[in-house]
Amino acid sequence: MNLEHLRTLVSVVEHRSLSAAARARRISQPAVTKQIQRMESDLGLALLVRRPKHEVEMTPAGQKVVAFARVLLEQLEALEQELATLKLINQGTLYLAASTIPGEYVLPRLLAAFRAEYPQVELELSISDSADVVGRLMADEADVGVIGSAERQPGLRLERLLRDEVMLAAPPDHPFSERESVTWDEVQGQPLILREEGSGTQRSVEAALHAAGFQLPREQVVLVLGSTQSLLQAVSQGLGLGFVSALAAAPLQEVGRLSCVRLQGVDLTRDLYLAYLPERIADPVVARFLQFARTWFST
Repeated sequence: MNLEHLRTLVSVVEHRSLSAAARARRISQPAVTKQIQRMESDLGLALLVRRPKHEVEMTPAGQKVVAFARVLLEQLEALEQELATLKLINQGTLYLAASTIPGEYVLPRLLAAFRAEYPQVELELSISDSADVVGRLMADEADVGVIGSAERQPGLRLERLLRDEVMLAAPPDHPFSERESVTWDEVQGQPLILREEGSGTQRSVEAALHAAGFQLPREQVVLVLGSTQSLLQAVSQGLGLGFVSALAAAPLQEVGRLSCVRLQGVDLTRDLYLAYLPERIADPVVARFLQFARTWFST
């Protein structure tokens, strides 16, 4: 079937006359008539019935063809829009900012997959703490952020991306290493290694402890470190216990360089968030990356 003929048929049905369809299609009425007659000849069936006052009605065959045409033309329009968007997003740079856990343990695979589909888009990723990521977004220094705490700012949109769990990491020879969970009382007196104040992990730990009626004993803090990797190394060397993402701890835990336990009575699960300013969606590169990320983590 000819696509232009299908468009004409749908237009005739929507306008209920050949002359109105001709005006809408900006072609002559004889051209409309000829297209309809050609379709009817090809199909061997009448599609329209001419009524008084130049109105037309669909035959049963016409109803089926028009229903098919509407679906086909709608899908074609969606395809054309998709291809137009692809032309736009095959150029430009996407500036990403992420806190440590998503930046080092979540985004690399996502960005590799995005890059494979859109190889002409340049990707720039900066990794810092959640507070700094939000600052960069609000200052329009980044297009999209991925953070480990719900940092609320006017105008900033947060979307849950995936679930993470913070564990208490211990050296491999620590008594906790043979346990699956420990109580808060058992943690008392243990040397603690913390992340810096702006860390999403640190904020989520303090919020969870507060919700459970506990408070971090600052007198037990022996180190405050600015990265997850430094915290993991310090714990594996026996300098203390540290709260760390299960995603980050998994590689060292698998090779026996540290162990992880849960804290009884404290919910240390947390969400990792996509963060962005809604007006940035007007950029087709940003809009496509957001949709790509949603789809990637929903499968």
